[in-house]
Amino acid sequence: MIDVIAPLWLAALQEIIDRGAHEVKDSLNGVSLNLEVIRSRSEKPATTGKDISGFAAAASGQLETLSARVESMLVLARPARTATSPDVALTMKQLATLLVPTAKADGKVLQVDGYDRTAPSKAPPVAVRLALASGMLALMQQKGGRCTLESGREPVVRFSHESAAACTLDPAVADALAGCNIRTRRSDPDLLIVFPGP
Repeated sequence: MIDVIAPLWLAALQEIIDRGAHEVKDSLNGVSLNLEVIRSRSEKPATTGKDISGFAAAASGQLETLSARVESMLVLARPARTATSPDVALTMKQLATLLVPTAKADGKVLQVDGYDRTAPSKAPPVAVRLALASGMLALMQQKGGRCTLESGREPVVRFSHESAAACTLDPAVADALAGCNIRTRRSDPDLLIVFPGP
């Protein structure tokens, strides 16, 4: 089944990177511009720390944002470690780091909640990535929405939005996920993705 999942995940990853590239570049430009201001002002003899502290704080904040986005890209682009069970919550956080600001830049709201706890699953890591990414990208095709990790014996992620149209996964993705024991079901109009427990 992984042979079916891998190309679907690659397509989803490419879309995520394509959407997130602008936000990564934006953070990088913010760091560069603030550092350039600090460099040019610090060359003037009368410059004090007070004159450049705001720019240093802005550069530091942008660097922190940039680091988080690049780290998420690297984690998602690398092969998953198969020695440990994938953590649904951690994967949600990595995807949210890239997709939430992308949605905002597109004038949409993507809210991701519940990833502040662990939620291990025995599903293949690449299938967990595909399921969560596909759900979030489906929300972004609408006007946005909310992705929430719910508590329980099995990790359940709810994808909801205010649009009258139901949030759905591509049938090929849903079939491939089913082959990895990741179930999808409706709680109209919400989409629920149920991951096998650890």
